[in-house]
Amino acid sequence: MEPSILSLLPPVIAIGLAIVTKRILPSLAIGIILGALLYSQWNILATLALIFDVASGLVIADGSVAEEMYILAFVILLGILTSFIYLSGGLRAFSEWAITKVRTRVQAQLVPIVLGIIIFFDDAFSSLVGGNVSRTITDKHRISRAKLSYLVDSTAAPVIILMPISGWAAFIAATMAGILAANGITQYSGYEAFLLSIPTNYYAITAILFVIAVAYFSINIGPMRKHEKAAIEDGVLFDTSQGPVPGEADRNLPTRDDGKVGDLILPVATLIGVTVVWALWIGISNTEGAITPMNVLANTDVIISLFYGGLAACALSAVRLLMKRVPGKQVGKATWSGVRSMLMAGAVLFLAWMTAGIISLLGIGEYVARLLDGDLAIALLPVILFALAAFISFSMGSTFGTFGLILPIAAQIAITVDISLLIPVFGAVLAGAIFGDHTSPLSDTTILSSIGSGIHLIDHVKTQMPYAMVCAGASMVGYISLGLSRNIVVGLVTTLAALAIAVFVLRTKSAGVRTPATDSARSSE
Repeated sequence: MEPSILSLLPPVIAIGLAIVTKRILPSLAIGIILGALLYSQWNILATLALIFDVASGLVIADGSVAEEMYILAFVILLGILTSFIYLSGGLRAFSEWAITKVRTRVQAQLVPIVLGIIIFFDDAFSSLVGGNVSRTITDKHRISRAKLSYLVDSTAAPVIILMPISGWAAFIAATMAGILAANGITQYSGYEAFLLSIPTNYYAITAILFVIAVAYFSINIGPMRKHEKAAIEDGVLFDTSQGPVPGEADRNLPTRDDGKVGDLILPVATLIGVTVVWALWIGISNTEGAITPMNVLANTDVIISLFYGGLAACALSAVRLLMKRVPGKQVGKATWSGVRSMLMAGAVLFLAWMTAGIISLLGIGEYVARLLDGDLAIALLPVILFALAAFISFSMGSTFGTFGLILPIAAQIAITVDISLLIPVFGAVLAGAIFGDHTSPLSDTTILSSIGSGIHLIDHVKTQMPYAMVCAGASMVGYISLGLSRNIVVGLVTTLAALAIAVFVLRTKSAGVRTPATDSARSSE
C-alpha cells in the first residue's frame, strides 16, 4: 500500500490498547493483524501469508537462524541462570554481602547506573545483566522494580550512543560516511562526523545526567511515586495484581543455606568473559585488513556472543550445583522454572518484532518524513528533526531503522538551507531516535530492561515516561537555542540549564515520597 496516514493506525492502536488495558500480548496481536490487513488491502489470504512470512523471517533469515532467535535463547538462558543461582544460595549470599557494602538507598540506586556505564558495548547485555545483578541489591533497600528498570534503561542506549567505540558507533559512522559521499562533502569522514555530533546529542546527555540526579536526590514523579511509596512503606516492589513478573526466580524453589558469593559472581563473570572473548574472536576473524577496535566492533556479532556466554554461565552454575550434591531432579526443576519465568517475556519480544516488521512495510517513516516537504523556519530545523525522529522511533521501536531513514533526509535539508546545521541535525536525529527508543513499548531495550529488572513492561513504560519527557523537554529547549544561535555550545548550555531548573523544581515536588530516615533504617537491617 502507498504510505498514508492510515500507516499510523497499527502502532497507535497497539500502544494505546497496551497502556489502557495493561494486556500487552493481545494489544500487539491486534496491531499486527490490523497492519497486515492494511498492507494486504484487506485480503484475508494475503494477510495470513504476510503474517506467516514476517514470523518465519524472525526464525530463519537468509538460510540460517535469525539473530532474533539468539536473543530469545539468551533471554531463556538468563531465566535458567537466575534459577540456578537462586537454588545455589548465591542470591542470598550476595544480598547479605552487598548489604554490608551498599548501605544506603542512594548507593543502591547508583549500582545499576555504574554497571550501565561499564557495560557500554551492547544495550541488550546492559539491560538484562545490569538489571539481574542490581536487583539483588535494590530489593534489599526497598527500591521499586519500576525505579530499577528506569535506572537500567537510562544507562543502556543513552550511554552506548555517546561511546566512540561501539557497534552503534560503527553503524552510525558508516551511515554518515555514505551520506557525506553522496553529497560530495569531504571536509570530514563519517566517523569524524559522528564524533562531532556527540555534543549535539542533547537527549542522551540529559538522560544520563538526569538519572544520576534522580538517584542522588530521590526524585519520584508521576506513577513512580506510587511504586516507590509502596516499596518503602510496605516492601511491595512491583504490582502483584498483574501476576508474576518476567525473569523472577521461582520462590517455591529451595535455596541452600551454604551458598557463597561466588555462586553468583563466578557465573556472571563467566557470562561477561565468554561474551567479550567470543565477540572479539568473531570481530577479529571477520576483519580484513588492519585490526582496529572500530573494525573489530563493526564486524563482530554481540548477540551470538551473548548466547554462548549464557550457555557457558548456565553450564558452570549447573556443574557447581551438582558438585554440591544437589539432586538432579532439583536442577531439572530449576531449569524448567527458569524457562517458564521467561516465556511471557519471550512472547512479548517476538510479537514486538513482528509489529515492527509490519509497520516498516506500511512505510510509516516515509509518510511522516514527507511532512517535511513544506517551507520550514531554518531556526526550528533541529527541534523539528528531533521530534520527527522521536515519533518514528517510538512508533517503530527501532533506533537503527530511524537512523537509516531520517539521517539522509536531515542531511539533504541541512545542505540545502544551511550546511552549518549539518552536524547539529545529525545530533538531533540521533537524540530523537534514542528518546523514541527509550519510551516505546515496542523497543527491544525497553522490553529487555523490564525483563532484566523483573517488572511488567507496561509498568516500566508508564513510570519511565515522565522522566524521559523531562529530558526531551530540556533537549527541545536546547535545540531551539541552537537553531537561533547557530552555536552548539550555546545549545548545550541552554539544555543543561533547563535540566538543572527541572531537577531543582522536581526535587522539591517529590519531597513527599522522600524519607530521610529510610537510609539509616535500611542500613541497620
